[in-house]
Amino acid sequence: MAVTKVKKKGNIALLALSSVAMGLPGISAKAAVPVAEPEANVQFGYYKEEGDRMEAEVYHGDFIVPINDFFEFSFSYDWDTYVGATPSYSAPQVMTDVVVAASGEDRTPGLIALDLSAAPDAGKARLEAIANGVVGRQVAIAGFEGVINRDITDFNPITLFQVQPRENRDMPIFGAKFYLGDVTIGLSSGVSLEPDFESTFGSINMGWELNNKLTTLSAGYGLTLNDIIRTAGSSGGHHGGGGDENAEDFTAESTFHSINAGLSQVMGKNTLFHLNGSYSNQEGYLSNPYKLVYVRGEITADEYLDALIDSFANDGKVGFSEATSLEAVGPDLFREKRPDERQQWTVSAGINQYIPSLDASLHFDYRYYMDSWDINSHTFEFSWFQNLPQGITVTPSIRYYSQSSADFFAPYFLAPRADGNYSSDYRLSGFGKLSGGISISKQFAKGVRLDAGIEYFSHRGSLKLGGNGVDSYADIDSYLISGSLNVNLASLGRATGSYSQHNMHASHGAHPPAGVMFGHMLGKAGDIMIAYNYMYSDWSGGIQSGIVGNVSEQTIISKACGPAECTFNPKEMIMHMHMFNFMYAPTDWLNLMVMPQILDMNMEMNPLPNSGEDEGGEHVSSGLGDTLIVALVKIFDVDTHHLHLGVGVSAPTGSIEATFDDTESEDSDLQSYGMQVGSGTWDLKPSLTYNGNSDDWFWGAQITGTKRMQSKNKLGYILGDEIQGSLWGGYQVQDWFSVSVRNIYNAQGRVRGEFNRIIPPTNPLTEPQPTSLENPSNYGGQFWDIGLGINFTVPRGEFAGHSLSFEWLQPVIHNYNGYQLERDGSLSIRWGYAF
Repeated sequence: MAVTKVKKKGNIALLALSSVAMGLPGISAKAAVPVAEPEANVQFGYYKEEGDRMEAEVYHGDFIVPINDFFEFSFSYDWDTYVGATPSYSAPQVMTDVVVAASGEDRTPGLIALDLSAAPDAGKARLEAIANGVVGRQVAIAGFEGVINRDITDFNPITLFQVQPRENRDMPIFGAKFYLGDVTIGLSSGVSLEPDFESTFGSINMGWELNNKLTTLSAGYGLTLNDIIRTAGSSGGHHGGGGDENAEDFTAESTFHSINAGLSQVMGKNTLFHLNGSYSNQEGYLSNPYKLVYVRGEITADEYLDALIDSFANDGKVGFSEATSLEAVGPDLFREKRPDERQQWTVSAGINQYIPSLDASLHFDYRYYMDSWDINSHTFEFSWFQNLPQGITVTPSIRYYSQSSADFFAPYFLAPRADGNYSSDYRLSGFGKLSGGISISKQFAKGVRLDAGIEYFSHRGSLKLGGNGVDSYADIDSYLISGSLNVNLASLGRATGSYSQHNMHASHGAHPPAGVMFGHMLGKAGDIMIAYNYMYSDWSGGIQSGIVGNVSEQTIISKACGPAECTFNPKEMIMHMHMFNFMYAPTDWLNLMVMPQILDMNMEMNPLPNSGEDEGGEHVSSGLGDTLIVALVKIFDVDTHHLHLGVGVSAPTGSIEATFDDTESEDSDLQSYGMQVGSGTWDLKPSLTYNGNSDDWFWGAQITGTKRMQSKNKLGYILGDEIQGSLWGGYQVQDWFSVSVRNIYNAQGRVRGEFNRIIPPTNPLTEPQPTSLENPSNYGGQFWDIGLGINFTVPRGEFAGHSLSFEWLQPVIHNYNGYQLERDGSLSIRWGYAF
């Protein structure tokens, strides 16, 4: 498989993914009625395609707040990250060597290279001979035709992939609803921001209830304004370039208008019917600026020859604007072109039937879609909602989708089209898609609901309704794992009224400092806690070795990188860590906790004198980290002394394949061990915690450890084991405010093993060079810090159970293994809500 690295694959698939991940499989939308109480919701989705194709992580949070009896406000925020390989174009097998060589970084076929300056000297000399009449023109044309018009005996398309560097999307949305008797008016507006795509959108929707609220009519209008920006290249790695080097800077716009109307009818006490329709008009640039298409005959051999000869007067640059309106990338290879207008219509209907004898409901939905590109599709979906004891609902679902192909789609084109529109995007092909999934929902008594689901997708040309699909061209399997936490905030407030005194007892007079993990337990069966922890760490004190101060640049060059000389030096590293904590007490003596985390790291590099470079670079990595699963067991508990044991496991959900070009492909250079967001191993996390208090004074001690349970991860190394001890004490200034001081000792081992797939750098201008970060010996050490903290709690009233803590860790003595950046300090912030 040939791979061409580019900067971007497009936006449509990501938006579709977010729509799926924001609603678990089979969960239907709520009716348009005002919320009686504030609600908050956080969701996560992980999407993965087979092989090394696309994968994405979707994070979503929202809240709804009723302001008064007729107005509610809502806000949501989505943050997505995605990376992987996606199809770029297809061509007949006999032509793949030509188009790959001429459109990629290796432009070996000199006579047909689009950039004459990259052609071999022999090719240049031959073109000069043709231009001067030394070689016959017909002989040259015959040579061109022998290359670009090869006989095709195998018509099966060969798909070539492009690599999507890791990128992020941010999408905040503001909303408001007005309830005016039987009429509801909803307004929303937001933006979607990506490195090369910006979208601003807004909508207005109206609902009208009549017939004693048994019938609801709805209608709406939406407007979306898009800006598409494609750049000729992008910085990446230590200090080199990346992206689509053949592309020119490009900007474009598009505008979408949409209208919708719907009917919802209660047919009986157990039956609900709904009917909806929509129309959308899209105008402007609707192509994907990174997708390519193979078109034979769009440029003739005569035109290729004339363009190359004319390039002598154009500094060796070849232009084909007189031969074609398409943007040429290689021999018979062009950027795709779709029509600049698209009209879309949808009609959908569904019925929800409750079955009292089974305490279950069956949902059936059908959707028909058609557009002006000749795509027609049918969607059928069945979902079964089964209620079980203990507030559990299990929902299996199955979905079938089938579509015809766009009139300008083909895997490749052996003749030009009259309208000049071409695309080989498999999403515009004729195919069918079959998916099945299951979701599980658990409703807790105190206004908390947990949901988790998985769905598997089989995308096949052979599954198209009525046949005539594109065979294996569109075949791909994928899956989506999702989970969410929904909290009714008002219910929590009511629950905490009688909880506050117990909560204070469970916390033993005051909460431990913000940086202490697993520091306290919930006191009685049925208690719940949700929490958010944020940690900021800054390393910018210069390179140290052992307990010695900053070492010289010459020492770094000669010693910090092992047998090789260091050529770049880390200047500063900043890490942001976000941890989300859900704790539940099934019994008085046992607490269960799940803690996913998100990391965002940035490191600046400086060139050393021997590098020959004047400027440094930047390393960036972010994403879902490893996930902690912990059980806390009460060992000893009297009025003023409390001891509990923690047995935890760290699951390797974080990536260890962050690369300098952000593609995470196997042929790319890996970032250093410390810039990976995961460990790649299953780890044991034991802890033992003591808390005590007397009057307004409180104190505590904790010992925690990390033991790697594998000899190495899939990349050939493991992080060092770790042990940490803490002693703290504090004073309760008021019943809502306390201060603390903490002493922390931490010992970390070196990285064991080393990366098993490092690719040695060959070009110092574009590829990563040795730094101390790549040396496994330059990790770990012994560290003594002092922490200063403050803590705020709400002891009583409507918001009882909330706590907010801050702690600053100041380094005292650090004894580093090898050569490492000195840590300046770290800040921990913790918000918790127990009820």
